[in-house]
Amino acid sequence: MRIFNSIKARIDGMINTHKSRYWVYAKYYEDDILLDDTVFFQSFNGTNFQGNPYYIYHHIFSDEKYKQYKLVIAHKVPFQLKSYLNKQGLFDDRVKIVELDSDEYIYFLCHSKYLVNNVTFNINFIKKSRQVYLNTWHGTPLKTLGRSVAGDPFALNNGQRNFLMCDYLIAPNELTKRVYEEEYIVHDIMKGELVLGGYPRNSVFFDQDSRGKIKEKYGLTQCKSILYMPTWRGTACGVDDVDQVTEIERLAKDLGSEYKVFVKFHPAMQKANQEFKHCYNMPDDIEVYEFLNAIDILITDYSSVFFDFANAGSRIVLYQYDKEEYFSSRGVYSEVEDSLPFDTAYNYDELLEYIKNPKVTEYSDFIDKFCAYDSINASEQAVQLLFSDNKSKTTPPVDLYIIDFEVDDDYLNRIKEQLNGENYRFVFSPERKSRKYKTVSCWNQLEYLTLYQTDKISFKEKFGIFWCRLMDSQRGLDKSIYYSRREQRRIWGDINIGLVYAKSKHLPLAVRYSAERWPEKLT
Repeated sequence: MRIFNSIKARIDGMINTHKSRYWVYAKYYEDDILLDDTVFFQSFNGTNFQGNPYYIYHHIFSDEKYKQYKLVIAHKVPFQLKSYLNKQGLFDDRVKIVELDSDEYIYFLCHSKYLVNNVTFNINFIKKSRQVYLNTWHGTPLKTLGRSVAGDPFALNNGQRNFLMCDYLIAPNELTKRVYEEEYIVHDIMKGELVLGGYPRNSVFFDQDSRGKIKEKYGLTQCKSILYMPTWRGTACGVDDVDQVTEIERLAKDLGSEYKVFVKFHPAMQKANQEFKHCYNMPDDIEVYEFLNAIDILITDYSSVFFDFANAGSRIVLYQYDKEEYFSSRGVYSEVEDSLPFDTAYNYDELLEYIKNPKVTEYSDFIDKFCAYDSINASEQAVQLLFSDNKSKTTPPVDLYIIDFEVDDDYLNRIKEQLNGENYRFVFSPERKSRKYKTVSCWNQLEYLTLYQTDKISFKEKFGIFWCRLMDSQRGLDKSIYYSRREQRRIWGDINIGLVYAKSKHLPLAVRYSAERWPEKLT
């Protein structure tokens, strides 16, 4: 049975590898083609086109001085997005929508000079040195991220990789900046610029004219409007104890005709177009934040939307009926938890009371701390940053210590003491099933990168290396080193790698042909 499972795992791995088409990414990385007039947008892994990338797109599309640029958007259902953008007057012959992971998608991702994302590009993508990558991320964190995610020290994997590829990474406040640097461990080695700046999506909250027009359009002038936007619970405990649909329906019924209650569930929580008797789905012909700008009361729980909506000066109520279970399962940043000024309900009766009789309505200290950079000009500033092409930052080389063997806290701390003052990173394999690191608990005290076990190198390339080494050892070594450096760039972006140390000979190609012997003093 064990042999059968092993064979099946290998076959499944080969199938998944083939589906990923990583060799196409590698081919495009090497072809030296760049579309200087093309901007590529991806938002929330292509599931929707909202948030910061949408507002950056909106600004570029609408501003005459950028009319020479072609705009490419990645989306899972292109015809739906095209229909939506047409209705908004945001689509013309400059715009192309490509299906996520299609041949067109890979082509434009690899060849567009300008890249905009609010999450991450997939593990196969290798950024060319002349491409300009702006990552806005998608919110100030309340929940822990990166290496602080409970029970998963390797949760930083692709986020870390993308941040190391970025030329510009926007942080809306000091907390988010610290999370980028410390939780994804990119401080001192990231070549790109970590920019403290306003979120483009929050510029709408400073547009009073738009607020009035949207209220009029959706019939919100003669009532109090509420939008319920709970976050995705993930694997948190106890969340199934409350039926959110029933709860919000009950609230709308009890509040009566004086209120109009809209619902925007996270895509991973509820099926689309949930039918309600007393509530309304958020209209699908308007971007989320444009609609949110017209809302009088936001009800959420742990979503970063409350940071953004604070700019509107409207009321916020947190409905945290599962706070103890959720916080213990996921973890939160105390800096935020201790700063929340909003009315917080822990059961339905408290929620209803806070809607009718609010206790807190002013959040100036909170805004000063977390929203200081937000303004009506945030979209314009992000666009200027994207097109500035100011990529002059240099970083010192960082030495890598590959740890693909069993270690414990004591051993790692002894190495750290001997490396004190050096610019280095430990490098661990993120293979979660591995038991090599079962005795390590000091993850949040380490400076480390991750190393993907699987080589992204085609069979043709592997055969070429073998054949060249067989016929001409130097040429084979040159090919091996070339592919090794390509793999390093795929995994670690633009970082300046110094010496690489390893014990094992069984290493991924990314380090195999550049690794020095493990220093004896560290054994």
